[in-house]
Amino acid sequence: METPSRSEENKAAGDPWSVARSSGNLAADRRYLYARAASAEGDYAASAELLEQTTDLAADWAPLWLALAEAHEKLGDLNKAKTALARVRALDPQGEFGADLHLARLGAAPAPAAAPGAYVQGLFDQYADRFDDHIVETLAYRGPALLSDALTGLGLRHFGHVLDLGCGTGLCGAAFRRRSGRLTGVDLSPRMVALARRKQIYDRLEICSIDDFLAREPADSASLVLAADVFVYFGDLRPVLSAARRVLEPRGHLAFTLQNGAFAETYRVGSDLRYAHSEAFVRAATGDAGLRIAAIEQAALRRDVGADVPGLIVAAARI
Repeated sequence: METPSRSEENKAAGDPWSVARSSGNLAADRRYLYARAASAEGDYAASAELLEQTTDLAADWAPLWLALAEAHEKLGDLNKAKTALARVRALDPQGEFGADLHLARLGAAPAPAAAPGAYVQGLFDQYADRFDDHIVETLAYRGPALLSDALTGLGLRHFGHVLDLGCGTGLCGAAFRRRSGRLTGVDLSPRMVALARRKQIYDRLEICSIDDFLAREPADSASLVLAADVFVYFGDLRPVLSAARRVLEPRGHLAFTLQNGAFAETYRVGSDLRYAHSEAFVRAATGDAGLRIAAIEQAALRRDVGADVPGLIVAAARI
């Protein structure tokens, strides 16, 4: 599932300003929209004041508290922002609004092992219709091409059964269709899978989490597993790498992209609510999963807010 830019992510499920649902109180909804307008104009003080007043009308509405957290953060009051985010977390046990990711980003909680499935699904369901045009034309995304080049550089040109994890609308599948005897895609977002299905790229498509999908796939059944901009929603890579290794046939390969973290620790939640990983952790996690790194390169995956997004392109073989 190729990743949207931060500006696009702000329009999707994790952002308070675009949640198309009602609090159940018309007056609260109206004030919320006024606060949204104030925030869009950069008047976060007015937004925070209006949202604070509205909490009496919709005390159990998670989007309201998430909007309030953002307003306080923009005003530099991180303590109030963290308090509001704690309220979101209590009201949203499925994690749809990404409160744990926000708290980790602010240093108020440890980074979760992975982004909540509800958050990822909501994010991409809302992004699906504009996904291809935006990510290719605006962001100059090239993850699939980089993975293809990395595998070609290893002398690997054709694969029997290919699994495309987080297949999205099929950008990576299209890059590997001619190189695949059989191509299977899986994604958590029904709307993304619906768009992929229209392209008639895949022999099989599944709608479920990557964890559940890999657990059900037969062992030793895939010659290549792909994950283009998917593991940016996993912090601790070891479980998913181990699951991918189980389904690989002997001498099969796993190829994936990551955001490259220039830090010493293992992984970190960034301002875009995606994980960045240190190269040292990637190497260690890959080895722990029973995989041998065949190639690892640094490259820009796309452009975002006018700057290159540093990435890692990794190809690993089953030991």
